[in-house]
Amino acid sequence: MKTEQLIRALAADNAREGRPPALTIVLALLAGFSVSLAAFVLWIGPRPDLAQAVQTWPFLLKPVEMLALVGAAAVIVLRLAQPGMSADAAMRVAALAAAVMIAAAAVELVRLPQAQWMVQLSGQHWQICVMNMVLLALPMLAALLLALRHAAPTRPALAGGGAGLLAGAVSAALYIVHCPDDSPLFVAAWFGMAIAITAALGAGIGARVLRW
Repeated sequence: MKTEQLIRALAADNAREGRPPALTIVLALLAGFSVSLAAFVLWIGPRPDLAQAVQTWPFLLKPVEMLALVGAAAVIVLRLAQPGMSADAAMRVAALAAAVMIAAAAVELVRLPQAQWMVQLSGQHWQICVMNMVLLALPMLAALLLALRHAAPTRPALAGGGAGLLAGAVSAALYIVHCPDDSPLFVAAWFGMAIAITAALGAGIGARVLRW
């Protein structure tokens, strides 16, 4: 039996033994998100000027960017959970979402005086924002990695990285409700860093725990 046939057979056996891998992954993400949401509500909470912020384009750009990244990352995870499936198209969409963030930051740099660049980049508490987004992503990352252990990923590090990308993007999308800094430069730098940290964590852990 060829390697590809063996992988497909093992994946089929896994699907017959329980629920489909896609459903397991979705349920895991929802379970992890419920923990992250509870932590957000109890310890972080929404920004006090949220009603006013949603009427501005810099704020509205944030959910567009984050939700596009969430959608692409979800497809990446679902495809990499199955042997022989390519996630190249979804990866290009994720790269496009990142490019939009960078382009928006570049536009802001052009429009602002140079003296304001560091003010916009630093925001109020960029370190706290990065830390909070990574911490909020951890329950979702753990749940997704556990779900992927019951699937058949043939590229463990890449699948783990996809799980981290998805967890980080969902965490960032949730954190929009709290973060008082709407600058595209701030979002590209620090939201991007938090998501990258979570993706790197997922890749590192996935390389170890998703081998089969």
